[in-house]
Amino acid sequence: MDDIRDDDAGLDRRMAMGLLLALGGMAAGSRAEAGGHVGRRPAAPPVVKDQLYREIEVVLEQTRDIWNSQDFGRLKEVWDSDDPQPWYVPEEIEEPFFSWPQIDLYWNPGRRTLKAFRWDFSDLRVKALADDLALAIFDHYYEIELAVGPPTPPTAGFDRCLTIFRRKPEGWRHILYAQCPLGPDTYVRALRQRIVRDDFAAFRDSLADGNG
Repeated sequence: MDDIRDDDAGLDRRMAMGLLLALGGMAAGSRAEAGGHVGRRPAAPPVVKDQLYREIEVVLEQTRDIWNSQDFGRLKEVWDSDDPQPWYVPEEIEEPFFSWPQIDLYWNPGRRTLKAFRWDFSDLRVKALADDLALAIFDHYYEIELAVGPPTPPTAGFDRCLTIFRRKPEGWRHILYAQCPLGPDTYVRALRQRIVRDDFAAFRDSLADGNG
């Protein structure tokens, strides 16, 4: 705990710089719509929306509602707060977090670093690991405007997330949350595919028909 407190200012600066670089740089200019797919993917098995899927989906919907409320400290409501070693891997921070003091500081850095943040998810897939453990992978999409550093316009980005949940008496709760960024080349290619407007295929087909 003392080490975490002593390093509060440095961690806050690193988080701000990470957000400026990771979110304001590579994601800048994205027109991707919330809930969209990331790039082109090989065919995947159909999603089975069974009871487990529905239960995990509810937790992620609660997670989304908390992120979008801007009251980020409430995210602990969808985590197993009894877990002595939660794992949290944000893409913009170099080192993963393995303790509640680190995660609590990340959610509540002590000063306002964001003007607004909006989060959404899609393409959820869930796998049972045990009676009380479940694995989920999904896409997430975010829009963000920073309150630190020089004035910058809002930016957006997308990513993949891998999560593990533990069943508690009150329901499923996160014990691991890991963002899994695409490599730079793959990300830029996916971004370029996502910004193609929906009517491009019809425009292309009209040229083939001699109507262009």
